Amino acid sequence: MTKLFSMNTISKKLLMILMGVSFASIITVTFVFSAYELTTAKREQIDGLSTLAKMMSPNITAAVLFDDQDAINELITPILLRGDIVSVTVTDNQGNVIAFVSQETDDSNSILSTALNVTQISNALTLDGQEYGQIQILADDSYINTRVKFYGQFIIILLIFALGISFSISLILRRRFLSPILHLATIAERVSDSNDYSLRAKELSDDEVGKLTSHFNDMLETIEQRDKRLESQVKSRTEELESANEKLHQYAYQDGLTDLPNRRYFYEKLQSLIDTDNMIFALIFIDLDGFKEINDTLGHDYGDLLLQQVAKRLKNCVRGHDTVARLGGDEFTLIVEGINDQRRASEIAEVIKNSLVQPITIKDEQVYITSSIGLTFYPSDGETIEDVVKHADQAMYLSKNKGRNRYEFFSFAMEEQALGKRRLTEELRQAVKEEQFLLMYQPILDINGSVVKKVEALIRWQHPELGIIEPDDFIPLAEENGLIVDIGNWVRKQVIADAIEFYQTSGNVIQISVNTSPIEIDRSGTWIDQWILDCNKSKLPHGSFLIEVTENTLMTPDSSIKQQLKLLNNNGIKVAIDDFGIGYSSLAYLQELDIDIIKIDRSFITNITTNESSAALVRAITTMAHNIGVKVVAEGIETPAQQQLLKQLSCDYLQGFMFSKPLTKAEFYRLYVKGSEDIASTSNNLSSH
Repeated sequence: MTKLFSMNTISKKLLMILMGVSFASIITVTFVFSAYELTTAKREQIDGLSTLAKMMSPNITAAVLFDDQDAINELITPILLRGDIVSVTVTDNQGNVIAFVSQETDDSNSILSTALNVTQISNALTLDGQEYGQIQILADDSYINTRVKFYGQFIIILLIFALGISFSISLILRRRFLSPILHLATIAERVSDSNDYSLRAKELSDDEVGKLTSHFNDMLETIEQRDKRLESQVKSRTEELESANEKLHQYAYQDGLTDLPNRRYFYEKLQSLIDTDNMIFALIFIDLDGFKEINDTLGHDYGDLLLQQVAKRLKNCVRGHDTVARLGGDEFTLIVEGINDQRRASEIAEVIKNSLVQPITIKDEQVYITSSIGLTFYPSDGETIEDVVKHADQAMYLSKNKGRNRYEFFSFAMEEQALGKRRLTEELRQAVKEEQFLLMYQPILDINGSVVKKVEALIRWQHPELGIIEPDDFIPLAEENGLIVDIGNWVRKQVIADAIEFYQTSGNVIQISVNTSPIEIDRSGTWIDQWILDCNKSKLPHGSFLIEVTENTLMTPDSSIKQQLKLLNNNGIKVAIDDFGIGYSSLAYLQELDIDIIKIDRSFITNITTNESSAALVRAITTMAHNIGVKVVAEGIETPAQQQLLKQLSCDYLQGFMFSKPLTKAEFYRLYVKGSEDIASTSNNLSSH
């Protein structure tokens, strides 16, 4: 209504503007013509008076010449018959008035004072070129006023007529042109208010306004169609965005393989729980045991299917509102809310352990898997994300180190142990830089225990504060932290240097065996090449060194390992399998490898005199090894009874505390040299140490 009222006001203003323009035009024309008429009347009056003065001048000049006063008066009196002439004055050359007539009876001064607007015309009285005086005619504006009055009446009549015509024309124009425009404006207003582009304006005329209305309707049609398309596109885009947002959320917070929440979701969930007042929960870390072996043996597709089955089993072990997430690889986490005691947490851990230990069928294959589980509680075991996650991880690694397929709860003593391990790792890095190591040598004797045939180099860490540290306490750390290669390089250089010293002093070759970490053996053969290069530089006889590799290193020997072992033998470096019997190897493939010695693990020797199975196993290993041309070393000999039984079982070499503990380089050197004098003294000296 307001807008319609506004449109009516606009139409009235438009009408007033049209009237105003018409009125202004008329006034302008009137002003121009009035000015023209006034100027014309004034010019006609002056021209008329000048003509009259010139026409009367000859007769008046003659009368002045003869000084005929009466004749002058008779000549100038008729001039007053013009209504606009006020007075006529005749003067001589000296300016003296000869004759004077006026419309009034008063003198000339009174006449001049009463005239507001007068016109004065002067004309010289001449005869034969000689001037005898002047005639002056004084006229007022009555002539002009009469003309202006008549013209003003005419202009007023014309103005009234013109205004009437303008008003009529404005009404016609308003009815003819403005009404369709107002209708068009009304429709546009309704469209603007309602956003209803289906409305259309009526075409009230066939002129330009009608065309404008038609184009306006076409525009509404186009906008309506475009609006429908835009609405359809917006709807489609909205659906696409919603779908994309769902996928983004899924990618951001869901593990693509198991459909479990991923690491990001896990940490955000953990933070939200920690930010909640009076919240308690148990955090459980799960790492699958032997998952890598399944991946390596059956393939990654089996591993993926296994992880999916594990995810389903874990979800069945907890309540619906608890969180099961996959951190990555074979690591899973559970957040069990409302639990803060070990009894209930132990029940859940038992359910998880028993669920995962059940066989899983994948592609008609039955797969067995176990788990190492670590548990911690919030807030008793930590009040931040970093603390609870770290503590659960430490508990999980403890269960793995204790034998797997078990669960452990976090304790602060465990953290102290972890901190100690970390400190020891940093100190080990420093030890590698400063070479804080030494080599001990343990003799390997013949079956009679009387002659030193070989010697094993054993590394020790000379800690500046803790003293001598055994290899079992730092070698695993070195392997975990990538330090074992540097340590192995030091051992190789030191062993070769000691062997050169032994050989140059005694002139005899005593074979030194060196333990090797599986991590040192690289597929490219760099480690092998370095051993061969350094041995060739030493100029020592072939057979001076024996490389001991663990049984698990050769569990699945590929062509590269076979080639490397063959390359070692071709360059005079012998190979032994250390701790044989506790791994996964078999004697069947030993004949495929260039192996020279098998060292039977001490766990079989310890009970050999009391356990018939151990004795039978040692006998079988020795017999089969001899059949393929491989010598046997028995480790851990501590009693004569063990020595006697091993002699009966045809073992080739003996090593153990019964004969000698590991010796320093100086001690071994002294005993080795003395041992060359006679066998008895050598045996006695070795056993005394």
